[in-house]
Amino acid sequence: MGQTVKPTRRQFLHQSAVLPASWTAFAAAVQAAGTTSASASEGGRSDEALWQLVKRQFPLEEGLIYLNAANVCPASRPVLDRYAALLRDFQANPSFQNREKYRPLRESVRAKLAALLGVSADEVAITRNTSEGTNLVVGGIDLKPGDEVVITDHNHPSNNESWKLRARREGLVVKSVPVRVPARSADALVAGMEKAITPRTRVIAITHLTSTTGIRFPIKPIAELARRQGIFLHVDGAQTFGASDVNLKDLGCDSYSASAHKWPMGPLEAGILFVRSERIGQLWPSIVSAGWSNELAGARKFEAVGQQDDPRVAALEAAVDLLNLIGIRQVEARVQVLASRAKFALAALANVELKTDLEPELSGGVVKFRLKNVPTARAYDLLWKRHRLAIAMTPGGDSEGLRFSPHIYNTVEEIDCAVAAVRELTR
Repeated sequence: MGQTVKPTRRQFLHQSAVLPASWTAFAAAVQAAGTTSASASEGGRSDEALWQLVKRQFPLEEGLIYLNAANVCPASRPVLDRYAALLRDFQANPSFQNREKYRPLRESVRAKLAALLGVSADEVAITRNTSEGTNLVVGGIDLKPGDEVVITDHNHPSNNESWKLRARREGLVVKSVPVRVPARSADALVAGMEKAITPRTRVIAITHLTSTTGIRFPIKPIAELARRQGIFLHVDGAQTFGASDVNLKDLGCDSYSASAHKWPMGPLEAGILFVRSERIGQLWPSIVSAGWSNELAGARKFEAVGQQDDPRVAALEAAVDLLNLIGIRQVEARVQVLASRAKFALAALANVELKTDLEPELSGGVVKFRLKNVPTARAYDLLWKRHRLAIAMTPGGDSEGLRFSPHIYNTVEEIDCAVAAVRELTR
C-alpha cells in the first residue's frame, strides 16, 4: 500500500494545477514571505503581515469578528472561484462526456486528502460531512445484541445519538463515559475509557477535540488500548481536520470522519471518512446506488450514494491546496497562538470561568468559558448586538458557556477586541 508524500511549498507552487488565476499573486506573496521562518512556525505576532494577507483571501464582512470555525468556516476565494467555475461548466454542459473529467478530479482530491492525513488514498472515502462518515461506521459494523459501545458525554450528537438509536433497535449496550471539565490530564482521560471497557466492548467512539469545551483526547494511547483488545475505534475529527497536523497512521484509529466546511475552510457538504485498510472489509456500506460494486477499491465502496455535486467535490482540492501552501504545521501553530491568547486573557478576567484546558496537549482551537455575572444567552446576544462578535453558545449543562474558535483568517487584534468585549460585560 503506497503512501502519498506531502509536497514542499516550493514544489506545490510549481505542480498545483487547480489554483485559479486570481490566486497567483497570493501564492507568490506567501512564498516570498518565507513562511518556513521561525516567526511563521510560531504563528506569532511578528508575522502579522502574512496573516493579514491570508485574511484577505476570505470574503468576510467588514467589521465582523468571526470566531466560529468549530461550526462553519467561510470558504476562501480560491475555493469559491474554483467551485463557481466548475459549476458554470457543469450546468452549461451536463453531458456524460463533459462530466467524465470529474472522475480524475475526484481522485486528485482523494490523493491530496490522503497525503494530508498520512494514509493511503484507498483508505479515504469522500463524504458530505462528519455526520455522514460517522453514520457509515455506525450502520456498517457488525454487532449483535449485548455488544457494548463506549462513547463520551462530550461527543457530537452524530457520534452519540446514532449509536443510541441503533442500540434501541438491536439491543446493544451504550456506555457513556463522563468527562471532567476542564480535563484533569491526558492519563485521566485514558483511564476513564479503560475503566468503561469490558469483555463485551466492541466499539469505542470518541471525539478527537470536543466542540463542547475543547478537550483534546489522547487518541494514540486509547487506540493502543483498543487494538490490544480487538476493539474498533472510531474518531470524530471535525475539530482537528484542517486545524492540526493529523497523521492517522500514527494515531492508530480504525476510522476517522471529518468535514470540509469547518477548519479546512472548504465547501459545504464535503467531508472525509478514513477507514484503516484492515477494517474496510468489516464495514458494510449503508447506501448502495448506481456505480456500486464489491470490487470498488478500498473506501470508495462507501461513496456510491447517487448523483452528487461533482463541482463541489472538485472544489475541495483548492481548500487542501491552501492548507498545503501555508503549511499545516503553520496553520496549527497559528490556531494555537490565537486560541491561547484568548484563553489566558479570558482566564485573567474577574467573573469568567474558563472551561477549556490551558495545556496545548489537552486543547486546540476551541475555547469555552462562562460568565458568572451574566446569563449565557444574554451575554451571547449582547456580544453580537454591540460588537458584531459571531461566536457559539451552549445554554446549559456542564459545558454551558460561550465559545470562541479562531482560525487563520483571524488576527491578534480581533482576539484582543473579543476579549475586551467580554471584559466589558464582566464589570
